[in-house]
Amino acid sequence: MNPPDLLPPVPNLPLLPVPPRKGMSTGVIVVIVVGVVVLVVGVLAALAIPTFRRVQAMAQEIKNKQTPALNPPPPLTAAQKQALERFGVELAEALSKKDSARVMSLQDAEGLTARVFGKLPTGIPNSTEMRAGFMQGIKKREGGWMWSVLGGEVRFLRARERQGFPAVLLRVKSAEGAVNYIDIMARPEGDSFRAVDMFNYIFATTASEESRNALAAMVSKSAGGGLAALLGMPKMDEAVSGYLVSINEAMRSGNMAEVLRICDGLPQELKTQRIFFILRLQALMSLSSSDKVETQYKEALRAAPDILGKDSTTDLLMVDLLYMENDLKGAEECLKRVEAVVGGDPYLKYLRGGTRLQMKDYPGALELADQAAKEDPKMAEIVDLRITVHLARKDYKALADELRAFKRNFGQVLDRKALADDAQYAEFLASPEFAAWEKELAAP
Repeated sequence: MNPPDLLPPVPNLPLLPVPPRKGMSTGVIVVIVVGVVVLVVGVLAALAIPTFRRVQAMAQEIKNKQTPALNPPPPLTAAQKQALERFGVELAEALSKKDSARVMSLQDAEGLTARVFGKLPTGIPNSTEMRAGFMQGIKKREGGWMWSVLGGEVRFLRARERQGFPAVLLRVKSAEGAVNYIDIMARPEGDSFRAVDMFNYIFATTASEESRNALAAMVSKSAGGGLAALLGMPKMDEAVSGYLVSINEAMRSGNMAEVLRICDGLPQELKTQRIFFILRLQALMSLSSSDKVETQYKEALRAAPDILGKDSTTDLLMVDLLYMENDLKGAEECLKRVEAVVGGDPYLKYLRGGTRLQMKDYPGALELADQAAKEDPKMAEIVDLRITVHLARKDYKALADELRAFKRNFGQVLDRKALADDAQYAEFLASPEFAAWEKELAAP
């Protein structure tokens, strides 16, 4: 997938970005949490499943025998490997364009349902009503179980394998530059593939796993202790279901302050459980621009590695914390580790370049910009980085050359009108180098 044609607002970049409270600017990294758990809560709220007490009754019939889970396909042929890459490109484009119908057609709701229910005891997954209700809940939401990715800037990076399934690695980026990575697990269908699950790098979890956790959380300790234990969940009482419903309602209305209030009022034993910790963390991230939650947000970030587990890519979260604490060197080290985990991404080099810029390591910033440009020549964000570096160094010849390259490579012209409203360009606009550039623009 080619990067979007929309270019960032180059003229509005600060001369030397002040390290903000959260993330970084010119190379802004504000971690986007792809809402696996929010997805699950939303789906459960929409299910046509039995009431809570009927779930309890089903749990009492648990047996040790388990129904078959969805098995990975045989090793891919050379042709299938090529088809998997085409699937990745197609899915990324459909997600970016918010083509929900196309996204839904590339999902396998039955496959995800088998992933969720295949590991549950026979007393629950044999319920046709519950399985059908789960699928209905997925299909009722725009974008299905990929709704949280719908409409972001999604880029296919490479094909790989996850839990024995063919998978495509996608980079998900918000308009603000926030970034996360997901593996979409798939199985062959005809001459293409359909998605059966989604692995979130921050939380090191899949949509199917969190769905099972949510189902376990809805079963009381009196009737469903066996189910909860089977799924690695503590014994919970009936109030847990009420918490999940209340949080879901608050999230659907966009009231993240209410989500935080509910999570802060949870019993202590629930606060460190993944499902509630992640929901609270997402609320804090949404509210983190407020000084009122800064301390809580930092505390949650520090706790994340222990609660989310060593396999999660918590470096994506730690970057936020380190920037808030002005540890730029530590932030770049985090980004390097993320690069190693995902197998490389030029956007991460661009973000590292932004870090070097804030450290006033201008040669290092330009070197990383060059490396990123070699991997992705059409990444428009690199222009931001280079222009800001040249402005900081007052290297107006290099800046004028960058404007020429911008016109040549992207077909966009930054002239006096485009730059005059920003005071940081005043000296450049009065320079001989800009005069020469302006003369070139005026030539027939």
